Amino acid sequence: MIVVVNDANILIDLIKLQLVEAFFNINWEFHSTNLIIENELYDEQKEQLQPYINNGKLIIQELDVEDMISIVNIQVQKPQLSDKDCSALHCAKKLNASLVTSDNTLRKFAKTKKVDVHGHLWVFDALLENNCITPQIAISKLNELNTINSKLNLPKKDCEARIEMWLNQAHQDNPKNQDSDNLNTI
Repeated sequence: MIVVVNDANILIDLIKLQLVEAFFNINWEFHSTNLIIENELYDEQKEQLQPYINNGKLIIQELDVEDMISIVNIQVQKPQLSDKDCSALHCAKKLNASLVTSDNTLRKFAKTKKVDVHGHLWVFDALLENNCITPQIAISKLNELNTINSKLNLPKKDCEARIEMWLNQAHQDNPKNQDSDNLNTI
């Protein structure tokens, strides 16, 4: 089973895109840290995650003194990272998990620490591979993501390639469906 540690930015974007339920339908083990959940999310965002925390689908790592020392050590090495970012990296290392984040500084630093790192496009791929969303929804939500999070700067070529692939999948799934031709592309 794939084990992932979610940084706040991924969770926030999934909430905004109304893809939380689909995300937690992927057969993964999901983790985040109490620092992230308690300090990075608004109350209404926490409320949307609470059912998944309650049923054990999203496991919140409660950080102890040893964890905090490790987080401070990471932050000393890379002062540009927040304590929340460092908590996600620490948790991913501790659990030998993939780190899911769109924070470029965190992604690059995590790779130097030999941590497997993925972002939004990997999540979209997984949502489709696990039949949690349709290709049409993937296209629509990816376009929406680029609108609601303009600072994200997803690689345009990668987005366009995925949209083209998803359009082809949509046509194969339903060759009579011409609606997918009308979806906006990036």
